[in-house]
This record gives sequence, structure tokens and C-alpha cells, in this order.
Amino acid sequence: MKDFSMSDQSNPDLDEELVPDEIIPHQSLPPLKYKDMPPAISWRKMIGPSIMLAGLSLGSGEFVLWPYITYKTGFIFFWACLLGVITQFFMNMEIERWTLATGESAITGFCRLNKNWAWVMLLLNIIPWAWPGWATGAGTMLSWTFFGPETIASVQVEPAASPFSLEGLPENVTYSTETETLKWRGPMDESERDTLSSVFTRNQSLDHSRELFNNINQRKDLQYEAKYSSFLGIAGLLLVGIVLTTGPVVYNTVEKIQIFLVGMIFLIAVILGIYLIEPYAITSMIQGSVSIGKMPDESSGLTTMALLGALAFAGAGGTMNLGQSNFIKDKGYGMGKYIGRITSPITGQEEAVSEVGYHFKHTDENQKRWQQWWRAANIEHFFSFFLTCLACLVLLSLISYSLFYDANGQLKEGVAQFGSGLNFIWGQATLLEDRLGGSFKLLFLLMGAAILLTTELGVLDVTARISADILKVNYLRDNERWSLSKLYYTFLWSEILLGSAILMYGLINPLFKQPLFLIETSAAMNGGVMFLYSMILLYMNSKILSRSISTNPLRFVAMVWAAAFFGYFSIQAFQVQIIPYFQSILTG
Repeated sequence: MKDFSMSDQSNPDLDEELVPDEIIPHQSLPPLKYKDMPPAISWRKMIGPSIMLAGLSLGSGEFVLWPYITYKTGFIFFWACLLGVITQFFMNMEIERWTLATGESAITGFCRLNKNWAWVMLLLNIIPWAWPGWATGAGTMLSWTFFGPETIASVQVEPAASPFSLEGLPENVTYSTETETLKWRGPMDESERDTLSSVFTRNQSLDHSRELFNNINQRKDLQYEAKYSSFLGIAGLLLVGIVLTTGPVVYNTVEKIQIFLVGMIFLIAVILGIYLIEPYAITSMIQGSVSIGKMPDESSGLTTMALLGALAFAGAGGTMNLGQSNFIKDKGYGMGKYIGRITSPITGQEEAVSEVGYHFKHTDENQKRWQQWWRAANIEHFFSFFLTCLACLVLLSLISYSLFYDANGQLKEGVAQFGSGLNFIWGQATLLEDRLGGSFKLLFLLMGAAILLTTELGVLDVTARISADILKVNYLRDNERWSLSKLYYTFLWSEILLGSAILMYGLINPLFKQPLFLIETSAAMNGGVMFLYSMILLYMNSKILSRSISTNPLRFVAMVWAAAFFGYFSIQAFQVQIIPYFQSILTG
């Protein structure tokens, strides 16, 4: 590999003057090259990257985690949601700052500080997003829509017989020796109740047959399983892969899909909101928004991991936020104009991609252009990301509260049964049908499938995009065989195969096909990732970039807050759940 030491800078090409280390250090990477800052464009013409980032947030925080928290605790924790969105706005703009100024991704900037950030960020980009929670969620919505839910009634067997004999019972009855739980899938008639009663008697256990019979027929305390969620989830992964592979320019393909879907989803949410949102829900949300510091109590059943995940996903979350720098680089904003794009190996023309970034000399004209780019980028991100995320969070949380709660702030009768997994979404759909009819229920479930599939598309695209960028820039710079596009599609299809394998394993271990478990796991991991890179961004943009384009005092404070905000909840998650979990494994 070529050694880019300071001696190389004494003989630069005539047309490519190198940026000295006193301006921006290069470490093991090639030094940046000088070019003029391109003329700025209107913020309206910049719309696209932030909509894509908003699309990533729809399927995690907006549609799943925050409506779920609202269902479990009302708006007690909503103040943290608002702080999360505001924090992510400032964090995202610091990610954009580096790329506008250099044309490089933010992670490449990290690697200019220390080469070891390459493999660290590669792992942090792959591991938390390996869980295909969004594809599973989309599969769940579609399975519910077209095949209906399969009900599951459960009961704890007391005293637990070992072994517990199921002889005489149909195949839809299972018993777990680990949890000492008996599960009955589907309907139960009186003759089956009597058979179950005799089985309890034969096993010398308390007779819960009447309890199960009543729960099933009165639809109380049931789980609603999507029978074909794994297969439909795998189909969704494959569909996303085909769409991303056949579009000539990947960024353009993703942008068009995300803008259409985000617009459609927002319109449906507004329509549902007009019909469903109650005035008392708005009042309760306002009260929760100003109750800063209040936390859900233990009786809510919400874990620290779930709360950390919700904070991370009050917006895009994790390395998805870092993907914003790759988006604007591919879009050609600022110095990103000089960097090529990822194209399809099937339908696209390979573009020359520079692995080296560019910087501008701080002339009056370049400084003027920088200010214009920076102002336009802030306006575009405020309207496209911040307001879009905030509006969707507010609308979908208000809809959830209006459906589940009465004017006194109490859960409505019969809705407590929807407290497991994504059951609360089925609960929303059921209550929606009762109020507005089956057409609105269908609309809601299809909207949910679109939201979650949109998120999975974005997740696969961004993780592949970031991973390919890290590998090409840091390890395969001089390898002509492995272009950025080839690396992108290798990572993309590897993710799809890994996700499919996890879903197939879910057929053996049911926990691995529970979308809420997968999404919470990913979200909590990404909260820790955001804590880490917020500190690196703070240093990079305040200490490395020149004062005239570096982080100003207000944004410096905002980034210190971001590190403290995500750091506190990450430490809490480790202390309360992660460390005890591994201790329990080690101690058996």
C-alpha cells in the first residue's frame, strides 16, 4: 500500500494540491485535495436525503416503539421523545457538516483520527442491524391482513408435572418444561374443554380448562400470532434486494421509493388522525411533554432496553444517522459533488468513485458558498426530517392513545390483552374496525406493512452503503477488482441471507421471530453506538475543522448534551439489564 507520508505532499500534482496535515490530518488515509466549493443550490432542490432518513425512522420509533410506550404508560415519557428528536436534528447536522466540507462520509473522518475506527464502526454498523425486525414486522402485518391472526391462550401449570403428558389433546396444544406454560392455539369448544380438564386431572395439576375456555371465547389475555410472518418477512427481504439491485443508480432508486412511501404514510396518518384523535388525548400529550424527568413505573412492564431503544429511534437511530453523510455525498451536495455514486451491476453504468475527499481554500468566495450550503442544508433538514418525524410521532402516538385510553386516562375495558409483542398493533386495527369499519382496518394494516418494509429497505441500503464505504476507503483503496458498487451489493445480499437465516431459525426458537424483540434489541444497541459517535463528532467538528466552518458554541453544547443523553440511558441499560443477563448465563 502506498505510504501517504508528509513527504508525498512536497510533490503534488499540478492540478491537485494536497491539504496539509495542519489543516486536516490524514493519518493512514491519503490526504485531502483542494478544490473550490461548488456553487450552492436552493434548499428546495436539496430535498431528498432527509426524507430518506425520516423514512428510516417511521418503522421503528414512529409506528412501533413510541405508540407501544403510549399504550403501556400514556404520555408520561413523551418528553424524552421530543428531546430525542431535537437532539438528533443537531447530531445529524454535525454529520452533514463534515461531508459538506470534505465530500467524505463522517466515518471516513473518524478514520482520519485513528485507523482503528474503521473496523470498530464496521462491526457497530453490521451487528445491531443484523436483526430483521422490520421485515418480520411487515410480514406480520401482511399475515394478519390476508390470513388473520392465530390466537394463543396461555396458562401457568401448577404444580408443574414432570413430564406433563398431552396425551388425548390436539396438536395445537404445547407445553414448555422451561416456563411450565401450556399454550392452546386457535378456538376451543366445550368438548375440547372437557378433554383438557381430564388431562389436568391426570397430571395432578390444577384444572385451568375453564379459565382457558373463557379467555379464548371472550377474547381475553390472548396473544395474536402471525402464522406466516417468517416466510413473508423473507419474501420482503428478497423484494428489497431485487429493487435495490435493479435500479440504475441506487441512491435515486431509494430516494424515489422513500419520498413516495413517506408521503403516502403521512397522508394516511393525517386521515386516520382526523377521524380518531380525541381532544383529551391532545391535552394528555401536552401534559406529558412538559413533565420532564418523569419515568414509567415498573408496573408498566417497559424495560430499560425498550426505553433506550425508543430514545435512539425517536428519529432514525444508530449508524442510520451516519448514513446521512453517505446520502448527501451521493446526492452531490457541497464537496460531495466531486465523489461518484453507487450504481447497479445489472442496469447501471459504473461511475468513477474517488476514495479521497476534497476541501476548499478559505477564500471569500468559498466561504460565501459554504455559508449558503450550510444554511440551505439546515433548512432542508428541519422541514424534511425534523418536522416530518415530529408530525408522524405526534399523530401515531395520539391515535394510539385515543384508541386505548378513555377521557379519564384509564385503559378502556378489554384492551389490556394486547400488551405482548406487536399485539398492540393488532389491537389498534381491531378497535379501528369497531369504530370506522373494515376498510379502515385494512388501510391501517397495509400502512403498517408499508412503513416497516420502507424501513427495512432503508436499513439494508444504509448498512450496505456504510460498510462498503469503510472497506473500500480503508482496506481496498488500490484494489480495482472490488469497486464500491461491487462491495455494496456483496454486503446487501449478505445481509439479506443473514436476515433470512435468522428468520428461519425463528421457526425453531420463537423469540427470534418476534419483531418487537428484534427491534428493541437493535434499538438498544444503537443507543450505545450513538453515545460513542456523538463524542467523536464533537471532537472532529470542533477541533479538526477550521474555526470559520467548525461547530459554533450553541451546537457544541447540543452535542455535549447528545453524548450525555444517550450515554446516561446506555449506562442504565448495561447496569440494569445487559450485565445481569450475561451474569445469569454464566452462573447457569
